Amino acid sequence: MEVLRVILPIVVGATIGYFTNFLAIKMLFRPQKEVRIGKWRVPFTPGIIPKNQPRLAAAIGNAVGSHLINMDSIKESFQKNGTKEKLVKKVATSLYESEACIGDFFSTDENHGELIERFCTVMAGAVTEKVQQMEFKPIISQIGKETLGDLLNHKMVTMLLTEERQDAIYERIAQALQKYIDENGEEMIKAAIMTNVQELENKPIKEIVQAGTSQEGLEHLATSLVDRVAERYGEAMLQAVDVCSVVRERVESMETSEMERLTLSVCNKELQAVINLGALIGAVIGVINIFI
Repeated sequence: MEVLRVILPIVVGATIGYFTNFLAIKMLFRPQKEVRIGKWRVPFTPGIIPKNQPRLAAAIGNAVGSHLINMDSIKESFQKNGTKEKLVKKVATSLYESEACIGDFFSTDENHGELIERFCTVMAGAVTEKVQQMEFKPIISQIGKETLGDLLNHKMVTMLLTEERQDAIYERIAQALQKYIDENGEEMIKAAIMTNVQELENKPIKEIVQAGTSQEGLEHLATSLVDRVAERYGEAMLQAVDVCSVVRERVESMETSEMERLTLSVCNKELQAVINLGALIGAVIGVINIFI
């Protein structure tokens, strides 16, 4: 009997402490839905996390979007362990060896043809405007003199083609060329651009890249481009993605069972330690009760 008087309080205290903490942890996630008896809601239903899931989602979203994922953390992560260099090298190598054509990326886009048409129209308009602003007479005059060359040193030619007559001929050619460009230039330039774009679309990417630079040069260009885009548009891109909202919506849409499984997979040992600690504290209280 004396042994039971010593052991029983310790066992009871440990058992109570163990199951109290076990129940408290279970009540974080259970019950998953509100329980009602008639119009009366059973207290502590649903569990703490299901009940406060929207608030929890908002807090996690704000923490991730405002403090964990920002331009400083991305830059720091990008610079660690040569991540940026590895990424740039992989992209450059892929482009330098790619057998795919640019057109392959747009083959399923229904608006592709319309976009190309609009692009060529805009480019043709811009080029035509610049061409129309050119002075053709000095160019034609220089070409004419270079073409005639030594003929202009003969007396018979210089008698027929005086400076004034040459100037008048160059003027008329310039005017005719100007008129032709005004009337037909844009369509002609657009057709030329369209042909070049179509040829470019059907060329393997590696041919286009290799014709322009070496792989090392492409890596240098890609590195510079990544840095410039991150510097100028990084914040705007993050704001457009709205990490806070994405995380909040994802957490809000998670099933409680999924949140429980995820939590237990991360800190199951720690939660078990809390339960065991409850048993230990209960046992200690049982020992104290023996001497009270």
